[in-house]
Amino acid sequence: LEILSQKAVAGASHNAEQRHPLPNCHPGTRTQILEILKEWITNDHKSTSIYWLYGAAGVGKSAVAQTIAETFEKHIVNGIPETRLAASFFFSRTDPSRNNLSSFFTTIAHQLATSPVLGPHLGTYIDLAIHHNPNILHQTLEQQFQELIVNPCAKLPPDTWKNLPRLIIIDGLDECADIASQERLLSIIRQSKTFDPPFPFDFLICSRPEPRIRNAFNHPDFYSILDRNDLGESFESRKDIASYLRDGFSRIRQGHGQTMAHVGPDWPGNGIIQQLVQRACGQFVYAATVLKYIEYYRGLPTERLEIILKITVPDGFESPYPDLDLLYMQILS
Repeated sequence: LEILSQKAVAGASHNAEQRHPLPNCHPGTRTQILEILKEWITNDHKSTSIYWLYGAAGVGKSAVAQTIAETFEKHIVNGIPETRLAASFFFSRTDPSRNNLSSFFTTIAHQLATSPVLGPHLGTYIDLAIHHNPNILHQTLEQQFQELIVNPCAKLPPDTWKNLPRLIIIDGLDECADIASQERLLSIIRQSKTFDPPFPFDFLICSRPEPRIRNAFNHPDFYSILDRNDLGESFESRKDIASYLRDGFSRIRQGHGQTMAHVGPDWPGNGIIQQLVQRACGQFVYAATVLKYIEYYRGLPTERLEIILKITVPDGFESPYPDLDLLYMQILS
């Protein structure tokens, strides 16, 4: 397991310090999709074992994935803490350790082996797999999956899995830089559902609906085992973004103290909120970046809001929200 830890990506898990600040859903937002996912996860008699949550860049898929991970890391059932999260991997295009598949299965295997709940059941078998074949960490992804995850899981009696965590969250699959690897991972997961004994884990997969990811999910073998949902306008994103902005502006008023003493308690007013909601086009990242710019401690929030409302960005102009520019540059490229 010490060897395995060297091939695992510590920053890929839902509670990794490297990913701070973690992208949670704002309280009271995304309630519909969160309830849908919670019901799917807790339904032990569901017919599907894979859930694909997709949507455009910036709509909040990672926030939903993070919130679900934290919720089911320790879920309360009838007053008793119950863990349903087995492992998680959050891809990131800008992180060389998290924008490819090279350490994906070793990371998942390491999380399973060191899990407080799953570790006592699987850790020994994973340890033995590496002891018997140290080269497994350098062999194909398919072989790593089989020897480090599938075979150890098959050692446990089927009834044992009824009380063990079985949720694996994969966020940002489209941020895996090699497009062929995205399809390869989905193929490995799809084929695992034909194993005997059945592969015990459920997968929540979040990504943009890139053509080749969509095509991979349209494989006939996914039909009976896949649920999917578009995280878009159907989930009241405009209302959620408005709520998020109101709470954000309230926080800014309080945080800036004396410089905002002359501003009314309803600042900036519902009209401005709705104007920003309109500009966001369903993207939480727009609202988040606007608030981040306005609350900058060295500036006056009222003046910075005016810049946001008036600005157009010609060539050579230094934008007040470069985070959003970078995101759109990635999409356009």
